[in-house]
Amino acid sequence: MGKNYIIGTRDSNLALKQCNIVKEKLQKKFPEIGFEFKEISTKGDRERDKKFADINAEGIFVREIEMALISREVDLAVHSFKDLPTRLPKDLEIAAIVDRANRYDVLAGAEKKLDELPKGARLGTGSLRRKSQLLAYRSDFEIVPIRGNVETRLKKIKSQNLDGIILAAAGLERLGLKAQITEYLPPEICLPAARQGAVAVEIRKESTELKKILKMIEDKNTALEVWTEHAFLKEMEAGCHAPLAAEALIEAESLTLTAAVGKIDGSRIIKRKVSTKKLNLNSLKKLGKGLAQEIKAAGAAEILARLKK
Repeated sequence: MGKNYIIGTRDSNLALKQCNIVKEKLQKKFPEIGFEFKEISTKGDRERDKKFADINAEGIFVREIEMALISREVDLAVHSFKDLPTRLPKDLEIAAIVDRANRYDVLAGAEKKLDELPKGARLGTGSLRRKSQLLAYRSDFEIVPIRGNVETRLKKIKSQNLDGIILAAAGLERLGLKAQITEYLPPEICLPAARQGAVAVEIRKESTELKKILKMIEDKNTALEVWTEHAFLKEMEAGCHAPLAAEALIEAESLTLTAAVGKIDGSRIIKRKVSTKKLNLNSLKKLGKGLAQEIKAAGAAEILARLKK
């Protein structure tokens, strides 16, 4: 083939690590193809001091990269799938789910585990999903809103006098910062965000040859899990920063989808679960959509509607 492709990415350390994961997998399969990175600054990276609620948060980490893809400055784009809106620009598509690291959340930079933290402990997170579940677990916690890349958030433990921060395990692990992890939080306490830890590759729909190449490095079960979560999220129509969680897990030839939506103050969490042995993409998308409709009818629609007011 001998072709060269330009990969668009955010300019953070974590984004570049994820780009390298994709590049290494591709070059292992296709050593004759060349790849280079184009680092792109996004609104989400430039406006780190603002809360998600204060800016139009949907797609703030991907818009500029998608524009570069549409204008042909880059050939493919590597994203944390969690950052992508559920509806993409009409000329773009997700070609493959290339990697998924640990999908769960962690308590980081703390001297004690979550159960051992003192009453009124100050925990940093910019996520409404994490805030809702943490307060449901222990209403005495003080949740302090923080933003920024992984390294910036770790520094805020000291600068903002926090007892610890809650963030995705995947980011710390990919950056070689596992030593900062105090405790992995089980899904019973903090169910992860839909698509958390997954790396997605976005292309122009017309790039059919590139799509075939990318499909060669996709893990089938990982893709099925992530697309099930995506179907749930899309039907919820709430955006990736809403207080909702979803985890699809394939074990013993069966997939279980668990989802939750909660009030921000933790006073109510609605959780539902469904399983299936039909492990084909169309069936799983219907499963995700169906669970979203069920959880909305159980009260989640009202919770999310109040957030938009």
